[in-house]
Amino acid sequence: MKAMSDDSQRARMDALHHFGVILVIATLAGCAALPSFPEPAPIVPPTEPTPAPPVPQGTAPELFKKGLAALQQGDGLSARPLLQQVLVLEPNHRQAGGLLSQIDADPVQMLGKEKFPYKVQPGDTFSLIAKRFLGDPFKFFILAKYNNLTAPDHLEAGTTIYIPGKKPPPVKLTAPEQPTPPEASSLRLSEAKSLYTNGRFADAINVLEQIHSERGANAEVDDLLITSYSAYAKKLAEANQPGEAIKVLSRGLSSYPSNERLKKQLEAMEGHRTGEQAYQEANRWLNEGDLEKAYSAYGKALRLAPEHAGAKVAMAKIKLQLVEGYYTNAVRARRRQNYVEALSYLDKVIEMEPNHELARANREEIKAILSREQSGKRK
Repeated sequence: MKAMSDDSQRARMDALHHFGVILVIATLAGCAALPSFPEPAPIVPPTEPTPAPPVPQGTAPELFKKGLAALQQGDGLSARPLLQQVLVLEPNHRQAGGLLSQIDADPVQMLGKEKFPYKVQPGDTFSLIAKRFLGDPFKFFILAKYNNLTAPDHLEAGTTIYIPGKKPPPVKLTAPEQPTPPEASSLRLSEAKSLYTNGRFADAINVLEQIHSERGANAEVDDLLITSYSAYAKKLAEANQPGEAIKVLSRGLSSYPSNERLKKQLEAMEGHRTGEQAYQEANRWLNEGDLEKAYSAYGKALRLAPEHAGAKVAMAKIKLQLVEGYYTNAVRARRRQNYVEALSYLDKVIEMEPNHELARANREEIKAILSREQSGKRK
Protein backbone atom coordinates (compact mmCIF):
# COMPACT_ATOMS: atom_id res chain seq x y z
CA MET A 1 0.00 0.00 0.00
CA LYS A 2 2.82 2.32 0.88
CA ALA A 3 4.63 1.39 -2.37
CA MET A 4 1.61 2.39 -4.39
CA SER A 5 1.44 5.70 -2.58
CA ASP A 6 5.07 6.40 -3.39
CA ASP A 7 4.50 5.56 -7.05
CA SER A 8 1.53 7.93 -7.24
CA GLN A 9 3.48 10.75 -5.66
CA ARG A 10 6.36 10.21 -8.04
CA ALA A 11 3.98 10.28 -11.01
CA ARG A 12 2.50 13.58 -9.84
CA MET A 13 5.96 15.11 -9.48
CA ASP A 14 6.88 14.04 -13.02
CA ALA A 15 3.67 15.59 -14.35
CA LEU A 16 4.36 18.86 -12.59
CA HIS A 17 7.89 18.88 -14.00
CA HIS A 18 6.65 18.34 -17.55
CA PHE A 19 4.02 21.06 -17.12
CA GLY A 20 6.67 23.54 -15.95
CA VAL A 21 8.85 22.80 -18.98
CA ILE A 22 5.87 23.31 -21.30
CA LEU A 23 5.04 26.58 -19.54
CA VAL A 24 8.60 27.93 -19.99
CA ILE A 25 8.60 26.97 -23.68
CA ALA A 26 5.24 28.65 -24.24
CA THR A 27 6.40 31.80 -22.49
CA LEU A 28 9.53 32.00 -24.62
CA ALA A 29 7.52 31.38 -27.76
CA GLY A 30 5.10 34.12 -26.76
CA CYS A 31 7.90 36.62 -26.22
CA ALA A 32 9.34 35.78 -29.61
CA ALA A 33 5.96 36.33 -31.26
CA LEU A 34 5.40 39.79 -29.82
CA PRO A 35 4.70 42.22 -32.69
CA SER A 36 7.29 44.90 -33.53
CA PHE A 37 6.02 48.45 -33.96
CA PRO A 38 7.57 50.74 -36.62
CA GLU A 39 9.27 53.97 -35.69
CA PRO A 40 6.80 56.91 -35.71
CA ALA A 41 6.94 58.97 -38.91
CA PRO A 42 8.47 62.43 -38.55
CA ILE A 43 5.96 65.26 -38.20
CA VAL A 44 5.93 67.40 -41.34
CA PRO A 45 4.90 71.01 -40.68
CA PRO A 46 1.86 72.06 -42.70
CA THR A 47 2.62 74.13 -45.79
CA GLU A 48 1.25 77.62 -45.98
CA PRO A 49 -1.80 77.86 -48.25
CA THR A 50 -1.24 79.51 -51.62
CA PRO A 51 -2.99 82.90 -51.62
CA ALA A 52 -6.03 82.96 -53.86
CA PRO A 53 -5.78 85.22 -56.92
CA PRO A 54 -7.67 88.51 -56.61
CA VAL A 55 -11.25 88.57 -57.86
CA PRO A 56 -11.34 90.38 -61.25
CA GLN A 57 -12.73 93.91 -61.06
CA GLY A 58 -13.38 94.46 -64.77
CA THR A 59 -12.86 92.89 -68.18
CA ALA A 60 -9.53 91.44 -69.27
CA PRO A 61 -8.79 94.21 -71.83
CA GLU A 62 -9.62 96.94 -69.27
CA LEU A 63 -7.47 95.37 -66.57
CA PHE A 64 -4.60 94.77 -69.02
CA LYS A 65 -4.63 98.41 -70.12
CA LYS A 66 -4.50 99.56 -66.49
CA GLY A 67 -1.68 97.15 -65.67
CA LEU A 68 0.23 98.23 -68.77
CA ALA A 69 -0.18 101.90 -67.86
CA ALA A 70 1.04 101.24 -64.30
CA LEU A 71 4.18 99.49 -65.59
CA GLN A 72 4.87 102.35 -68.00
CA GLN A 73 4.95 104.60 -64.94
CA GLY A 74 7.22 102.08 -63.17
CA ASP A 75 4.52 101.09 -60.67
CA GLY A 76 4.92 97.33 -60.48
CA LEU A 77 3.09 97.17 -57.14
CA SER A 78 -0.14 98.43 -58.71
CA ALA A 79 0.36 96.47 -61.94
CA ARG A 80 0.77 93.07 -60.25
CA PRO A 81 -2.85 92.54 -59.02
CA LEU A 82 -4.23 93.94 -62.29
CA LEU A 83 -2.23 91.49 -64.42
CA GLN A 84 -3.09 88.64 -62.04
CA GLN A 85 -6.77 89.43 -62.55
CA VAL A 86 -6.24 89.32 -66.33
CA LEU A 87 -4.81 85.80 -66.00
CA VAL A 88 -7.79 84.74 -63.88
CA LEU A 89 -10.08 85.76 -66.74
CA GLU A 90 -7.77 84.65 -69.55
CA PRO A 91 -5.16 82.12 -68.28
CA ASN A 92 -3.45 82.03 -71.70
CA HIS A 93 -3.01 85.82 -71.99
CA ARG A 94 0.61 85.81 -73.19
CA GLN A 95 1.32 89.52 -72.78
CA ALA A 96 -0.09 89.65 -69.23
CA GLY A 97 1.94 86.60 -68.19
CA GLY A 98 5.07 88.02 -69.76
CA LEU A 99 4.70 91.41 -68.07
CA LEU A 100 3.91 89.80 -64.71
CA SER A 101 7.09 87.71 -64.89
CA GLN A 102 9.16 90.88 -65.46
CA ILE A 103 8.06 92.57 -62.22
CA ASP A 104 10.18 90.41 -59.89
CA ALA A 105 12.68 89.09 -62.43
CA ASP A 106 16.38 89.83 -62.29
CA PRO A 107 16.99 91.75 -65.56
CA VAL A 108 20.51 90.43 -65.99
CA GLN A 109 19.40 86.82 -65.51
CA MET A 110 16.53 87.32 -67.95
CA LEU A 111 18.38 89.29 -70.63
CA GLY A 112 22.02 88.31 -70.13
CA LYS A 113 25.24 90.08 -69.15
CA GLU A 114 26.48 90.90 -72.64
CA LYS A 115 25.37 94.36 -73.71
CA PHE A 116 26.19 97.32 -75.92
CA PRO A 117 25.49 101.08 -75.65
CA TYR A 118 22.73 102.76 -77.64
CA LYS A 119 22.00 106.46 -77.97
CA VAL A 120 18.27 107.22 -77.76
CA GLN A 121 16.95 108.91 -80.89
CA PRO A 122 14.03 111.41 -81.08
CA GLY A 123 10.75 109.50 -81.03
CA ASP A 124 12.32 106.42 -79.43
CA THR A 125 10.48 104.65 -76.63
CA PHE A 126 11.38 101.59 -74.60
CA SER A 127 8.61 99.70 -76.42
CA LEU A 128 10.04 100.58 -79.85
CA ILE A 129 13.59 99.80 -78.74
CA ALA A 130 12.49 96.48 -77.20
CA LYS A 131 10.69 95.56 -80.42
CA ARG A 132 13.70 96.49 -82.54
CA PHE A 133 16.43 94.74 -80.55
CA LEU A 134 14.57 92.13 -78.45
CA GLY A 135 11.76 91.31 -80.85
CA ASP A 136 9.00 92.02 -78.30
CA PRO A 137 7.65 95.52 -77.49
CA PHE A 138 6.21 94.21 -74.21
CA LYS A 139 9.73 93.70 -72.84
CA PHE A 140 9.93 97.47 -72.28
CA PHE A 141 9.67 97.07 -68.49
CA ILE A 142 12.51 94.57 -68.05
CA LEU A 143 14.63 96.63 -70.48
CA ALA A 144 14.08 99.72 -68.31
CA LYS A 145 15.04 97.70 -65.20
CA TYR A 146 18.13 96.51 -67.08
CA ASN A 147 19.14 100.18 -67.29
CA ASN A 148 18.18 100.93 -63.64
CA LEU A 149 15.36 103.23 -64.75
CA THR A 150 12.19 103.18 -62.66
CA ALA A 151 9.75 104.77 -65.13
CA PRO A 152 9.89 103.33 -68.67
CA ASP A 153 7.60 106.10 -69.87
CA HIS A 154 10.32 108.72 -69.35
CA LEU A 155 13.07 108.35 -71.95
CA GLU A 156 14.88 111.42 -73.21
CA ALA A 157 16.47 111.69 -76.65
CA GLY A 158 20.27 111.78 -76.44
CA THR A 159 20.38 109.49 -73.39
CA THR A 160 22.69 106.49 -73.62
CA ILE A 161 21.20 103.17 -72.52
CA TYR A 162 22.43 99.58 -72.75
CA ILE A 163 20.87 96.91 -74.93
CA PRO A 164 21.40 93.25 -73.96
CA GLY A 165 23.03 91.01 -76.53
CA LYS A 166 25.59 91.48 -79.27
CA LYS A 167 25.85 94.79 -81.07
CA PRO A 168 24.42 94.57 -84.60
CA PRO A 169 26.93 95.00 -87.41
CA PRO A 170 27.32 98.60 -88.63
CA VAL A 171 25.33 99.66 -91.63
CA LYS A 172 27.48 99.70 -94.72
CA LEU A 173 27.88 103.12 -96.28
CA THR A 174 26.82 103.33 -99.88
CA ALA A 175 27.26 105.97 -102.51
CA PRO A 176 24.98 108.98 -102.15
CA GLU A 177 21.60 108.33 -103.63
CA GLN A 178 20.56 110.19 -106.68
CA PRO A 179 17.58 112.56 -106.30
CA THR A 180 14.35 110.64 -106.41
CA PRO A 181 12.53 111.16 -109.69
CA PRO A 182 9.15 112.85 -109.39
CA GLU A 183 7.41 109.69 -110.62
CA ALA A 184 8.96 107.54 -107.88
CA SER A 185 8.17 110.17 -105.26
CA SER A 186 4.53 110.20 -106.38
CA LEU A 187 4.38 106.43 -106.03
CA ARG A 188 5.74 106.63 -102.49
CA LEU A 189 3.23 109.34 -101.65
CA SER A 190 0.46 107.05 -102.87
CA GLU A 191 1.95 104.31 -100.69
CA ALA A 192 1.90 106.62 -97.67
CA LYS A 193 -1.73 107.51 -98.34
CA SER A 194 -2.63 103.82 -98.46
CA LEU A 195 -0.79 103.16 -95.20
CA TYR A 196 -2.61 106.04 -93.54
CA THR A 197 -5.99 104.81 -94.80
CA ASN A 198 -5.29 101.35 -93.36
CA GLY A 199 -4.41 102.81 -89.95
CA ARG A 200 -0.68 102.07 -90.25
CA PHE A 201 0.24 105.56 -89.11
CA ALA A 202 3.80 104.81 -87.97
CA ASP A 203 4.70 103.33 -91.36
CA ALA A 204 3.05 106.24 -93.14
CA ILE A 205 5.08 108.70 -91.06
CA ASN A 206 8.35 106.94 -91.96
CA VAL A 207 7.59 107.09 -95.69
CA LEU A 208 6.43 110.72 -95.55
CA GLU A 209 9.47 111.83 -93.53
CA GLN A 210 11.73 110.31 -96.19
CA ILE A 211 9.83 112.12 -98.94
CA HIS A 212 10.00 115.36 -96.94
CA SER A 213 13.77 115.06 -96.43
CA GLU A 214 14.27 114.45 -100.15
CA ARG A 215 11.86 117.00 -101.62
CA GLY A 216 11.72 119.65 -98.91
CA ALA A 217 8.53 121.58 -98.23
CA ASN A 218 5.51 120.31 -100.09
CA ALA A 219 1.95 121.24 -99.12
CA GLU A 220 0.42 117.83 -99.83
CA VAL A 221 3.19 115.88 -98.09
CA ASP A 222 3.31 118.26 -95.12
CA ASP A 223 -0.45 118.15 -94.60
CA LEU A 224 -0.57 114.33 -94.68
CA LEU A 225 2.49 114.07 -92.43
CA ILE A 226 0.99 116.40 -89.80
CA THR A 227 -2.30 114.50 -90.01
CA SER A 228 -0.42 111.20 -89.54
CA TYR A 229 1.40 112.51 -86.45
CA SER A 230 -1.93 113.58 -84.98
CA ALA A 231 -3.73 110.32 -85.82
CA TYR A 232 -0.89 108.15 -84.50
CA ALA A 233 -0.73 110.10 -81.23
CA LYS A 234 -4.50 109.69 -80.80
CA LYS A 235 -4.23 105.95 -81.44
CA LEU A 236 -1.47 105.61 -78.84
CA ALA A 237 -3.48 107.61 -76.30
CA GLU A 238 -6.51 105.39 -76.85
CA ALA A 239 -4.24 102.38 -76.24
CA ASN A 240 -3.38 103.92 -72.85
CA GLN A 241 0.14 104.92 -73.91
CA PRO A 242 0.12 108.70 -73.31
CA GLY A 243 3.89 108.88 -72.94
CA GLU A 244 4.51 107.47 -76.41
CA ALA A 245 1.75 109.70 -77.83
CA ILE A 246 3.51 112.76 -76.40
CA LYS A 247 6.78 111.69 -78.01
CA VAL A 248 5.11 111.33 -81.42
CA LEU A 249 3.66 114.83 -81.14
CA SER A 250 7.03 116.20 -80.01
CA ARG A 251 8.60 114.52 -83.01
CA GLY A 252 6.06 116.25 -85.25
CA LEU A 253 6.65 119.64 -83.62
CA SER A 254 10.39 119.28 -84.17
CA SER A 255 9.65 119.40 -87.93
CA TYR A 256 6.68 121.78 -87.73
CA PRO A 257 7.31 123.93 -84.61
CA SER A 258 4.63 126.50 -85.45
CA ASN A 259 1.81 124.06 -86.16
CA GLU A 260 -1.10 124.98 -83.85
CA ARG A 261 -2.88 121.67 -84.37
CA LEU A 262 0.01 119.64 -82.98
CA LYS A 263 0.62 122.18 -80.20
CA LYS A 264 -2.97 122.02 -78.91
CA GLN A 265 -3.02 118.24 -79.11
CA LEU A 266 0.25 118.06 -77.19
CA GLU A 267 -1.10 120.36 -74.45
CA ALA A 268 -4.25 118.25 -74.14
CA MET A 269 -2.19 115.06 -74.10
CA GLU A 270 0.09 116.34 -71.35
CA GLY A 271 -2.98 117.33 -69.34
CA HIS A 272 -4.42 113.85 -69.85
CA ARG A 273 -1.11 112.31 -68.77
CA THR A 274 -1.02 114.24 -65.50
CA GLY A 275 -4.72 113.45 -65.11
CA GLU A 276 -3.92 109.75 -65.50
CA GLN A 277 -1.24 110.06 -62.83
CA ALA A 278 -3.79 111.67 -60.47
CA TYR A 279 -6.22 108.86 -61.36
CA GLN A 280 -3.66 106.19 -60.42
CA GLU A 281 -2.99 108.03 -57.14
CA ALA A 282 -6.73 108.03 -56.44
CA ASN A 283 -6.88 104.29 -57.09
CA ARG A 284 -4.14 103.74 -54.51
CA TRP A 285 -6.05 105.77 -51.90
CA LEU A 286 -9.18 103.81 -52.72
CA ASN A 287 -7.36 100.49 -52.28
CA GLU A 288 -6.14 101.72 -48.88
CA GLY A 289 -9.72 102.57 -47.88
CA ASP A 290 -9.28 106.35 -47.63
CA LEU A 291 -12.39 107.52 -49.49
CA GLU A 292 -11.89 111.22 -48.79
CA LYS A 293 -8.40 111.34 -50.30
CA ALA A 294 -9.50 109.13 -53.18
CA TYR A 295 -12.44 111.45 -53.92
CA SER A 296 -10.15 114.49 -53.89
CA ALA A 297 -7.63 112.80 -56.22
CA TYR A 298 -10.36 111.72 -58.66
CA GLY A 299 -11.52 115.35 -58.71
CA LYS A 300 -8.00 116.47 -59.55
CA ALA A 301 -7.83 113.91 -62.37
CA LEU A 302 -11.04 115.30 -63.87
CA ARG A 303 -9.79 118.87 -63.65
CA LEU A 304 -6.69 117.87 -65.60
CA ALA A 305 -8.48 115.49 -67.98
CA PRO A 306 -12.22 116.38 -68.04
CA GLU A 307 -13.11 113.44 -70.30
CA HIS A 308 -11.45 110.78 -68.12
CA ALA A 309 -14.21 108.13 -68.02
CA GLY A 310 -12.66 106.05 -65.24
CA ALA A 311 -12.37 109.04 -62.91
CA LYS A 312 -15.97 110.04 -63.61
CA VAL A 313 -17.37 106.62 -62.72
CA ALA A 314 -15.19 106.20 -59.61
CA MET A 315 -15.96 109.71 -58.32
CA ALA A 316 -19.73 109.22 -58.69
CA LYS A 317 -19.56 105.91 -56.80
CA ILE A 318 -17.45 107.29 -53.96
CA LYS A 319 -19.66 110.37 -53.69
CA LEU A 320 -22.66 108.22 -52.75
CA GLN A 321 -20.61 106.40 -50.11
CA LEU A 322 -19.23 109.60 -48.62
CA VAL A 323 -22.62 111.34 -48.51
CA GLU A 324 -24.18 108.35 -46.77
CA GLY A 325 -21.28 108.10 -44.32
CA TYR A 326 -21.29 111.82 -43.48
CA TYR A 327 -25.06 111.83 -42.91
CA THR A 328 -24.87 108.74 -40.66
CA ASN A 329 -22.11 110.38 -38.60
CA ALA A 330 -24.21 113.54 -38.31
CA VAL A 331 -27.22 111.60 -36.97
CA ARG A 332 -25.07 109.79 -34.42
CA ALA A 333 -23.46 113.05 -33.27
CA ARG A 334 -26.89 114.65 -32.84
CA ARG A 335 -28.06 111.73 -30.71
CA ARG A 336 -25.06 112.35 -28.47
CA GLN A 337 -26.09 116.03 -28.42
CA ASN A 338 -22.76 116.91 -30.03
CA TYR A 339 -24.37 119.52 -32.25
CA VAL A 340 -21.18 121.18 -33.48
CA GLU A 341 -19.84 117.88 -34.81
CA ALA A 342 -23.23 117.07 -36.33
CA LEU A 343 -23.27 120.41 -38.17
CA SER A 344 -19.78 119.84 -39.60
CA TYR A 345 -20.87 116.51 -41.11
CA LEU A 346 -24.12 117.99 -42.43
CA ASP A 347 -22.18 120.81 -44.08
CA LYS A 348 -20.06 118.20 -45.90
CA VAL A 349 -23.21 116.41 -47.05
CA ILE A 350 -24.76 119.61 -48.40
CA GLU A 351 -21.49 120.65 -50.06
CA MET A 352 -21.42 117.38 -52.02
CA GLU A 353 -25.20 117.04 -52.43
CA PRO A 354 -26.87 120.48 -52.20
CA ASN A 355 -30.39 119.02 -52.63
CA HIS A 356 -30.12 116.54 -49.75
CA GLU A 357 -33.40 117.39 -47.99
CA LEU A 358 -32.82 115.37 -44.81
CA ALA A 359 -29.42 117.01 -44.29
CA ARG A 360 -30.89 120.48 -44.77
CA ALA A 361 -33.81 119.76 -42.40
CA ASN A 362 -31.49 118.40 -39.70
CA ARG A 363 -29.17 121.35 -40.10
CA GLU A 364 -32.02 123.83 -39.55
CA GLU A 365 -33.27 121.93 -36.50
CA ILE A 366 -29.82 121.82 -34.92
CA LYS A 367 -29.25 125.53 -35.56
CA ALA A 368 -32.60 126.22 -33.86
CA ILE A 369 -31.56 124.10 -30.85
CA LEU A 370 -28.25 125.95 -30.57
CA SER A 371 -30.05 129.28 -30.88
CA ARG A 372 -32.42 128.40 -28.01
CA GLU A 373 -29.48 127.29 -25.88
CA GLN A 374 -27.72 130.60 -26.51
CA SER A 375 -30.90 132.55 -25.63
CA GLY A 376 -31.25 130.58 -22.39
CA LYS A 377 -27.68 131.37 -21.41
CA ARG A 378 -28.18 135.11 -21.99
CA LYS A 379 -31.26 135.09 -19.74
